[in-house]
Amino acid sequence: MFSDVKHSEVFRYFSEISAIPRPSGKERAIADYLVRFASERGLEVYRDEADNVIIRKPGRTPGAPVMLQGHTDMVCEALPGTDHDFMRDPIRFIRDGDVLRADGTTLGADDGVSVAVMLAVLDSKDIRHPELECLFTSGEEVGMIGMKALDMSLLRSRRMINLDSTGEGVATVACAGGVRSNFRFDTDTECIGGNRHSYRLAISGLYGGHSGEDIALGRTNAIVACVRILRSIAEKTDMRIVSIFGGDKDNAIPRDCTAEFILSDELPLDTVAKADALIRRSIIQDDAHFDASVTEADVPDKAISVTATRRLLDFIAQIPSGPLAMSPDVPGMVETSANLAVIRSNNDSVTVTVSSRSSVSDALDDVLSRLTSLARLSGCEVHHCDRYPGWDFDPSSQLLAVYKKSYTELFSTVPEAIGIHAGLECGLIKSAIPDMDVISIGPDIKDLHSPSECLSVLSLDRLYDIVRAMLEGLS
Repeated sequence: MFSDVKHSEVFRYFSEISAIPRPSGKERAIADYLVRFASERGLEVYRDEADNVIIRKPGRTPGAPVMLQGHTDMVCEALPGTDHDFMRDPIRFIRDGDVLRADGTTLGADDGVSVAVMLAVLDSKDIRHPELECLFTSGEEVGMIGMKALDMSLLRSRRMINLDSTGEGVATVACAGGVRSNFRFDTDTECIGGNRHSYRLAISGLYGGHSGEDIALGRTNAIVACVRILRSIAEKTDMRIVSIFGGDKDNAIPRDCTAEFILSDELPLDTVAKADALIRRSIIQDDAHFDASVTEADVPDKAISVTATRRLLDFIAQIPSGPLAMSPDVPGMVETSANLAVIRSNNDSVTVTVSSRSSVSDALDDVLSRLTSLARLSGCEVHHCDRYPGWDFDPSSQLLAVYKKSYTELFSTVPEAIGIHAGLECGLIKSAIPDMDVISIGPDIKDLHSPSECLSVLSLDRLYDIVRAMLEGLS
């Protein structure tokens, strides 16, 4: 499949790791692979209890060591009806010219490409580089738990090239910090009696995407759409929610949401149609397949009370979701956002997860304060966790200078330097080791964290050229 590319070794390694299960929190097999890779080549290797792996390769030229860094886990999302077990099945590639995607699932280019590039560099015989320190971290997609668990004193390098960005010809030199907020809303359930009408509302066909990088694209949030329709119905007749499930990952915009509910009267079809029409007015082309279907369902024995249902819907409707502030310094860049990511009903409660991001620490504090106040007013609990720091731009970065020089010499084009509205492990590294010089680069990857994820084959090929050139330029 990749015999036509210049650096086929990179794609060989990407194919190998794509056959290894590596959902977040399940990185043992990929860590085993990395340790075996290093041992077979006589390279120094370290592995910790969090399945972080460090592989070191002696330099071929003098100079301070350089770190290459990326994460081993991937977001596992599949289209409805796709027969794929992420703990057993390899990712099935589909290549269409320059576009590589998976068959109905996420591709795992985020961040499998970093692993593949580092393995190719470690296995190379012709790159003139200083001492290499390749850091493979676990659990990045679920709060950077691997990097948080890493003993930073083990790191020898003070120059780090992170390979977890997207966009050829673009260097990321700053990123947002973030935090996850978990709400628990206790519900009063009651037995159902008398003549009742039971229905099921299903929101589907939405595009989803990365909750940071794609948050300003205007894509519809399935949970928001579902609650909007439910509230319109609840305003017309007494409603009791039976169950509600939406979203899957806190770092992905929800694509689907399903709710079952009971009404005292028959479904007000005109109200549903009006709410559906209002949502469709704001839908962008990416969400052209949006569907909101209501079907009859079996009447259950119990449901959330009318009063608790109204409180729950009002609470969810007030959760901020989407861009909250734009950067005053970087045109078009989101400064602060929130993503209503996951909702789950249980026997006696409903849990809601919100992920918030900001490149300004005080602004992130303000969002958390607002969410805390909302929880207090709604009578529910909230727990803020897994906070990670942002990363400020350093105009004196040697790595940025070497990157610009290398890219310009290779492709006769001057690259960009940007900040992104997404979390990178660079922020944790910089927080722990302030004198670390950091840059983040990557190939063209689109629609991260969704089954539409795709990779430009040639851009990854050229990324390897850039990494090689940078390592030689740092010698």
